[in-house]
Amino acid sequence: MAHYHQFWKLNRYTPVHRLSRVFLAAFLLYSCSLFSPGTVIFANEGNQEQLDQLLQRVEHQASGTRTVQCSFIQERTLTIFSKPVLFKGQMLLSRPDKLRWENLDPIPSALVFSGDKGLRCNDDAPPVHFDLQTDPVMKMVAEQIWTWADGDYERLKNKYRIRLVDDNVIELIPADTTGNVIQMIRVTFDQKTLQPSTVLVQERGGDSTKISFYDYLLNQPVDDALFTTCSP
Repeated sequence: MAHYHQFWKLNRYTPVHRLSRVFLAAFLLYSCSLFSPGTVIFANEGNQEQLDQLLQRVEHQASGTRTVQCSFIQERTLTIFSKPVLFKGQMLLSRPDKLRWENLDPIPSALVFSGDKGLRCNDDAPPVHFDLQTDPVMKMVAEQIWTWADGDYERLKNKYRIRLVDDNVIELIPADTTGNVIQMIRVTFDQKTLQPSTVLVQERGGDSTKISFYDYLLNQPVDDALFTTCSP
């Protein structure tokens, strides 16, 4: 997880930036967690067909979705803190290549992607521009978050062992655990929209990130200016 630690150090060491880094680092950890070496899908023979059907329905729904807007609550639990750190925000996605992941409370901050260009935004600091062609860390984030945002779970079959837990719940377990901080990822899909309703990332050291998504709006107009500026 060298990229995770490198990203963690990108901001200045002040109390406000520490809290902002918790949000941004948790976001990076979440997006990076969907990718590790591996080769097999894991499912009992009895629920293999159910698992395949669920993933096919999720991917089919995603393929017909042009824009996604939703709110989220991100709960970051760290063993060094007595209480979880909570963030509230919004995600905006516009295919083929625009994404805005924005924290609104308690510390405004955002990651904004538009094609090969992007912005890293903190409320009390100038925006940081980056180019995905020359910034390997942010390119990794962009490529990886698009995979789960697109509902492309077929690709994850080559990275993770996937298990059907319930009708609309899957678990992803890294097939190669060597040096992997992630123990398990649990994704619960909304029955109606087939969008993720909760994503739980459990780390081996006891830390975890839980993101709850709600108030989905699909295929609604989204202002393109939101993908080129830090301003909400």
